[in-house]
Formats: sequence, C-alpha cells, structure tokens
Amino acid sequence: MKLAVIAAFLTSLLCLTVPDGAELTALRKARDVGDIKTLQTEITRAQKKANETKSFEDYLRLALLHNWMCEAAQSSNQQDMVKDAAQAGIAAAEVAVKLKPESSAAHQLLADLLGQLAPNITGGGMKYGQRSTDEADKAIELDPKNADAYITRAISYLYTPEAFGGNKQKAFEFFSKAKALDPQSDSPHIWLALFHFETGKMDDASREINEARRLNPGRKFAEFVFEQVSANKKAAN
Repeated sequence: MKLAVIAAFLTSLLCLTVPDGAELTALRKARDVGDIKTLQTEITRAQKKANETKSFEDYLRLALLHNWMCEAAQSSNQQDMVKDAAQAGIAAAEVAVKLKPESSAAHQLLADLLGQLAPNITGGGMKYGQRSTDEADKAIELDPKNADAYITRAISYLYTPEAFGGNKQKAFEFFSKAKALDPQSDSPHIWLALFHFETGKMDDASREINEARRLNPGRKFAEFVFEQVSANKKAAN
C-alpha cells in the first residue's frame, strides 16, 4: 500500500487526554502491535458500560477504543473493519461531545474519526473533510495545549489540496507545535517523518522516524513508515 494512502487516514495513533492506567496502557500496546482480538473484546465491554452509565467518560473511552481499532485494522489492511470502527467511533464521540461540549479531547477525537472514515466512503472527503477540520479547530480553541489536536489539524493541512485549504507550511508548524507540547510522545515524530517524506527530505524523515521508534519501539505504523523512508533513501543512492 502506498505511504500517502495509509498516512492520509491512519490518524488513530494519537493518545488522547483521557483517564489512563495499566489497562489503557495495555490496550494502547494492542493498538501498536495490531491486536484486533484484544481490542474487540474490550470494545464490547466498553459499549455495554457506556449503554448502562451513559456517562461522558465512558463514551469518550469507547470512541478512543474504536479509534485505536482503526489503526490495528489498518495494520493488517482490513479496510472494511477500519470503516466500521470509524463509524462506530464517530457515534460514540458525538455523544461525548453532546454530553460535554467544552471537552477538547472529545472534539479532537471526533475530528480524528471523521478523518479516518472519509477515505472509506464514496465522496467522503467532501462529506466529512470540512467537518473534521472544524472539530479539530474547536479542539484547539478549547485547549491550545492539546498536542493531539494540532496533529489532527496538521494532517488535514498536509493532505488537503491547496485549492481546498491545504497548506504544507502550516502542517509543518502544527506538527512541530505538537512535538513541543508533548516531547515524549512518538506521534509527532511519526507525522513529522511523514511530512518530510512527502516533501522529499529523507534525512529529516529518517531522523524523526528513528526518534519515534526509540520512544515507542514495536509500533507497526512507525515500522511501516521507517521501511518506506529507508527504501526511498536506498533507491536514491
């Protein structure tokens, strides 16, 4: 699969600001290694709990798990599963936004899931692109220190044609802002590597993806980007 295609909608690598602990750490690792079965089991439990409590926290957590499922499914190229997870995640995130409209994390997660659904629906870019952008902008407005929101917005800047609001310089600025806000996260480094790959700066791409791999070894998405960058550099020599 071409790098630009997978990168354009594999935005589930974000770690949202939600209550964390040993369980979520393990589930994040399941996302990293593409453990679909573990995530499916937990999503079933999370859906049942959200139906019972109808709380903001449980709907946000459910949406987050669907978001992580998108990455796990993408790592094994199961596009129908990506679509299903994105749709279910959007439904959960919409409830979270309704319950707590001032939550930056909820708006960012909704933006992220909309961005993942768009490539899997005919005309999805036109249908969901602007809404995803608006939700990301709202997340940043609500919390200017939300690093994940800057990544989500930067992805839109990077892959949207200039005629429709794309801006590679803005993408670089927003990815860099995310890195400054959360320097221990691998996500900004992965996306900066993708940015440099798209703009033909392979040495910079190598530096960023190697840092991402150092911060979070074994993540399939990071390994995929590393392989693509390495292949490109080898072909150029």
